[in-house]
Amino acid sequence: MTNLVSGRQCNGAGPTNGVKNTPLPLWAVLPGLVYIVVIDLLMVTGMIGFVPWLVQTWSLVLLVLPWVTLLVLRQSPSALGYTLDRMLAEFGWGMVAGGVWRGLSMGFNLWWQGGWTNIGWGVGYWLGGVVLVPLVEETFFRGYLGRALAPRVGRWPAIIIQAVLFSLHPGHWAQGYLHLVSIFIFGLMTGWLVEKRGSIWAAWGAHGFANVLPGIMRIFV
Repeated sequence: MTNLVSGRQCNGAGPTNGVKNTPLPLWAVLPGLVYIVVIDLLMVTGMIGFVPWLVQTWSLVLLVLPWVTLLVLRQSPSALGYTLDRMLAEFGWGMVAGGVWRGLSMGFNLWWQGGWTNIGWGVGYWLGGVVLVPLVEETFFRGYLGRALAPRVGRWPAIIIQAVLFSLHPGHWAQGYLHLVSIFIFGLMTGWLVEKRGSIWAAWGAHGFANVLPGIMRIFV
């Protein structure tokens, strides 16, 4: 597997700096697509309940599968949207988008439920919120699934499909219907960011900042 490459490209657009930033072929992500569909269906239909160690095990598979696929196919991480070109700038733009989404989500929850203690998700581990969760979820749903689906089904159908699968993930489904709407919108936003910017770092920035913003707010409120 080669290193991260420089060069930004949206699906269907030409590469910059002569570097090809091609997503994985659809057949290569079918194991992951089938896997997440089955897991989501088991959770939604109530065939399995929310069991923390099971969710952690499933998430481990989501973490490993994209990188194993790259190794087997001898592909660069750029196939998942990991590029060096404008990495910090893309991360920063993502933070802005994630902050806007989280702010709206927090405001809605404040209006609906009342009280700052009910706003957003608890932030127990800052490193997990900024690094581990985006690493697992952005890589799998946006870089692995979304980018592979787009050339075959179209940009927006791919964004919607990955957002639905992302929303129904057991860890999200367990949060209840009210939060599912917000999570689905977040999935649409980050999927659009990856497609629009041609880089997964924008989605990383959005996800990481959205995760820790409630904790930052609690420091000052």
